Amino acid sequence: MKFREAFKSSFVLIGFSGAGKWNGDMVNPIPQLLEKSYRFFSKYKISKIVGVCLPPRSDHYFYTCGMEIESVDFHKVEQGMTLHTFPSQKYVVFKHIGHAKEIPNSYGKLWNIFEEQGYHIKKGMPEIEMVATNMFGKEETNDYEMEIWIPIMIC
Repeated sequence: MKFREAFKSSFVLIGFSGAGKWNGDMVNPIPQLLEKSYRFFSKYKISKIVGVCLPPRSDHYFYTCGMEIESVDFHKVEQGMTLHTFPSQKYVVFKHIGHAKEIPNSYGKLWNIFEEQGYHIKKGMPEIEMVATNMFGKEETNDYEMEIWIPIMIC
């Protein structure tokens, strides 16, 4: 599994959020949030959906599925949406390619590489998943792709 280091500037995220729990089979409520986000943001012709998980690498988490905005653009915020701001951060970026049900396996490989390379998670920072909107509907195919961004400590 290939990876790269990247620096992400501060950003504002609006979207739909929910508390989640990994139960061994499913990562609730992520599929429902992704579908809801895709329907809402398709009217704005957004090219990617951004998922943010806090804290990273946890079985209990808070997940927001939405889109980045340049500034607080209130006409895009509807009832039931959340708004979050995140500071600039350095990340290690991995790419998952394949059926969405294989994402947990990609995370397992990712964590092995992450630890082998001596990286450490930056606490308090978000884990980010980015999916191009043209991937919606391809989750059950081998063509499905997404990026996984893990926040790292800078030594």
